[in-house]
Amino acid sequence: MSDHGDATWIGNARGQTHTGSGNQYNYFVSDTDRLIRSGGDPLRIAAERRLWLSERFVPPDGYAEALRKLEEPGTAVLVSGAEGSGRRTAAVVLLHCSGEPGDPFREVTSDDQQAELGELSHGERVLIDLTDLSDQQVVDAQGLMKSYWAKAEGVAGRLVVVLSRDHEHLLQPDVRQLLIRLGRPAGGEVLASHLGWAGIEVSVPELRQSSLGELLDSSPMRELERLHELVVEASSAGGDFAEWADKAGAALSERLDEVARQIAKLEDGRQRALLFTAAMLDGAPAVAVFRLSDQLLTRVGHPEDERPRLDRADLRQRVRDLGMVVEEGRIGFTKLAYAAAVRDHVWSYYPDLRDAFGAWVGDAIRATTWLDAPDRRRMVARFTEQALQAGDVGLLTDLVASWAKENRLLPVAMLVLEEGVTSGTCGSAFRAKTYEWSVGPPLPTNLVRGLARICVDVMAVRHPGQALVRLHHLARRETADGPRHARDALRELVGRDRYLYLGLLSRVLDGLERSEPVLSDAEIFLELVDPLPFWVSDRDAVRGWRGMLAVASFREACEAGVRNWLEAARRARDGGERLLGILVRAADGRVPVLSRYYLLAHEWAAGPEDHPGPVSRAEVATRFCRKIDHVQGIEPLVGATGGRGL
Repeated sequence: MSDHGDATWIGNARGQTHTGSGNQYNYFVSDTDRLIRSGGDPLRIAAERRLWLSERFVPPDGYAEALRKLEEPGTAVLVSGAEGSGRRTAAVVLLHCSGEPGDPFREVTSDDQQAELGELSHGERVLIDLTDLSDQQVVDAQGLMKSYWAKAEGVAGRLVVVLSRDHEHLLQPDVRQLLIRLGRPAGGEVLASHLGWAGIEVSVPELRQSSLGELLDSSPMRELERLHELVVEASSAGGDFAEWADKAGAALSERLDEVARQIAKLEDGRQRALLFTAAMLDGAPAVAVFRLSDQLLTRVGHPEDERPRLDRADLRQRVRDLGMVVEEGRIGFTKLAYAAAVRDHVWSYYPDLRDAFGAWVGDAIRATTWLDAPDRRRMVARFTEQALQAGDVGLLTDLVASWAKENRLLPVAMLVLEEGVTSGTCGSAFRAKTYEWSVGPPLPTNLVRGLARICVDVMAVRHPGQALVRLHHLARRETADGPRHARDALRELVGRDRYLYLGLLSRVLDGLERSEPVLSDAEIFLELVDPLPFWVSDRDAVRGWRGMLAVASFREACEAGVRNWLEAARRARDGGERLLGILVRAADGRVPVLSRYYLLAHEWAAGPEDHPGPVSRAEVATRFCRKIDHVQGIEPLVGATGGRGL
């Protein structure tokens, strides 16, 4: 796992392993609905990540004090640290190691207040990360912090807030009392631990004696993460640790300058285009690199070479001149991390060409005969990585919207969106864009489908409240007879966790009780309460039915919902008393509603016993009608066996 910003990583291989530079991308798209590489239950994935972090964690100064303060339920701490010290990771591990293993875990962000999900569950652990906020945002966020502090106290929960060291002076006195300053973990121990999990056993003294020694005490955690990756990659070529350390250190500290010198010496734009194309397609077929290099020249408006083709150098010579190699038909670089350095340089120092690069990548992923699916995805992933580093959010979101229109490009569009919403630097901006999409004009079906999976499979891992809000807005715009991508994803999400279910129920009830009710919330309510969980209060169930009856009257969907509850009453342990009572209470004594109940019960009771239950349809209908009679003040005749009409 990689937490960009205050970097944290996990080297314990479970499934796919990664031995190269940069990020690893694993995709499962044979199933048309599996658009997102993560997959799985987000809550379980998040819990596993916290466990992996805690197993590899090297505690900094101040950590033990913070952990002691969190021993008692209902407590809170505010931890601060310098940038690159791993302060966010420390906050996550603090919460993971506090309370009981099964206690809920929630991350709260200040970028979307609409994601609030009401009260906390008992023992809930809450993380609030304020490290990326401006001065004014930190000042404003202290109200949010105090709110959750009070909530945590009330439910025997725990709260950890993580703050930048530079923002300590902005703290109000009542919040400052929670402050604990964290130091930087011992860099040698951190790197040795993670290399060990990658199968490279090395001691801290050995690290200090190597060429990496001078980096251990000063490098930010993200650079130690990169060193770990580079050492692992270097080890694949054989040799001993000293050699791997030399290569990794050189790649980290010298490569960008080396690339800058090479590009400065190149006098022909065609050479620069080929070098950048090879860096974007490192490991791809050489013929594809050659052809896409020409396409790049066209996209950036480079003049054509008017010399006859046979007067120009062949691909082999051009590759050699640039210090690259072709092995088994695929292009690569001889120096460790050289391709990544080329990408960084070109993206940083040719900013005016970034839009053209985006259009070029779009051309490339459509040329399926040149690149296979893994090569296309790697190219898109590298492009996305560069754009995120530069903060080019608009460029990426425009491409997502464009690519999502085409079925075959939807998986790569979602790759971009997934990396965006999970980015440590641009995640907030990407999540804001997904919110804008969810409440804006109607979207193409493909984009709704992709957004739905992003919300339920990716965003819900760390931001379940935000995922819920976006899915709810998307679901409101889906019709009963059209695609149900958002509604199905919404039901999947809330089916995993009680507090998410209750959060959606609260939103639906609010929608039904507005002065201008949200009509689609009536259908969503019916789906939520089919069946009705035992832990939903009667009060909320009555509110929902009351609102639904007011906006939907007895349209087809409403009548189907009543029939479903009558059927559920046949199998309820209490004989249906609770369900039937809720329906009657929701009618508020209105004669038209109660009369329609009678007719529906009569029609339903006369239907076939397709699915025999503990009691018959007729018995349930009789009980229902008796409750209706009682509400209307009508007492059954002595010896009568049923209500009116039954």
